[in-house]
Amino acid sequence: MADRRRMPRSREVARELRQAIEAGELLPGSLLPSERELVAKYQISSGTVNKVIALLKSTGLVVSEVGRGVFVRRRPQLIRHAHDRYARRWRESGKAPFKAEVEAQGRSARVEVTSIARIEPPKWVAERLGLGGGDHVLRRENTYYVDDAAVQIVNTYIPLSIAEGTSLEEEVPGPGGIYAAFEEQGHRLTRMLEEVQARMPRNGEVERLNAEPGTPVLDVLHISYDQDDTPMDVSHFVLRGDENVLTYELPTE
Repeated sequence: MADRRRMPRSREVARELRQAIEAGELLPGSLLPSERELVAKYQISSGTVNKVIALLKSTGLVVSEVGRGVFVRRRPQLIRHAHDRYARRWRESGKAPFKAEVEAQGRSARVEVTSIARIEPPKWVAERLGLGGGDHVLRRENTYYVDDAAVQIVNTYIPLSIAEGTSLEEEVPGPGGIYAAFEEQGHRLTRMLEEVQARMPRNGEVERLNAEPGTPVLDVLHISYDQDDTPMDVSHFVLRGDENVLTYELPTE
């Protein structure tokens, strides 16, 4: 009787190739064996090879280049230091959290502002900001790029009572980003809450992030609080799962 628990052949081969990449047997930037070579080495079909490549792409280990083949990924993942990215010293240096974080890792950062609008907030935003019926927010929609590759999309919701008539309504809110602008309005960042989950991308996210189909995303819901413990903003991050690493340093006392 066949063992129904056996791993599909495509996953077995993908695991072997992943181990070869992680062990340095296949170096960053090197060409993956061709379809013919994989068929011959592993005694699998062309269809199974396609599944193997799709599995490796979904984990961010390889990338396709049209007309050239499949290569082991060169670009390192962006490390998002949750405990450090909002530190005051970055705002005082005139750098927003994303720019400071990316440049500290020796890479280039770019932000594309796709929309700034006053809206009635979704219910889940209003609840987290403690808003009542009829209250409005400023919504800022941005796409963030590292080395000209889209890595995250972010919708930030700010109570209009804070944002109205300030630089927060401008495309560039000023040196230090929105948190420096908050401080100019008397709202000093004192704590944050983040909810993180992994999921598959929804409509439009694959295209906006220019991700391979099947690439998971990290969904981060971020809430900032001021010195009075009043919510200042709710930011919804959608990050490419193969492009980002989240790190958290947590106090134990």
